[in-house]
Amino acid sequence: MREESTWIESSIRFCLRTFRGKELRVSPDLRQVDVLMHLAQKGLGPFLRGLIVRPFLGRSRGAFFLGRGSKILSKNKLRVGKNVYIGAYGYIDCLSIDGVTLGDNVTIRENCWLQLTSRYENPGVSITIGNDVYIGPRAVLGAAAPVVIGDRCQFGANVSLVAENHKFEGSEEIFDQGVSRKGIEIGKDVWIGNNVTVLDGVTVGDGAVIGAGTVVTKSVPPRAVVVGVPGRVIKVR
Repeated sequence: MREESTWIESSIRFCLRTFRGKELRVSPDLRQVDVLMHLAQKGLGPFLRGLIVRPFLGRSRGAFFLGRGSKILSKNKLRVGKNVYIGAYGYIDCLSIDGVTLGDNVTIRENCWLQLTSRYENPGVSITIGNDVYIGPRAVLGAAAPVVIGDRCQFGANVSLVAENHKFEGSEEIFDQGVSRKGIEIGKDVWIGNNVTVLDGVTVGDGAVIGAGTVVTKSVPPRAVVVGVPGRVIKVR
């Protein structure tokens, strides 16, 4: 029985190390066989779909996992590093000037929406995501202007980054005024909670924490903790 347990544990560690770039031990509160089955259920289908898609990507340096029902437009504009996971039913439209770049060990969970270009005469620029980044379910990344996310960031569910704003000055109809674009930059090791919206022109410093439900309208200093609508700094870590 112990030999079987050791074999299962070795299999789990091999899968995580090889395909997700992680060294991880299983909690004694979980049966190892249940964890192994869960890994197979969660990862086998996405891994096979990723194998089919990989030859059409702009670049792929390792295992690529693509969830059921996810759609990627302009695949040649998507560059991925090692062990990238995109959850089920995502929509990723990479048509843009510089495309989408995902670093190593990036996870983008279910029902994500990434779009860079909505009008051909005014294309979007780019999304660049660093290494070891986790983005929770139902993320919205609207990247008309450049969006940059640093290494080791963690996003909760329903986070929106909106790198564009509609003009609305004067008497001319808003529909005819067009948009302004500045870009969004998220530093390294930033934690962004559930239901956060980050607006165009914002820079979030390294190590900052953005509390759940916050609307970030102006730039955030490094290691600051920001909450509220609009977001305000309540302390510095």
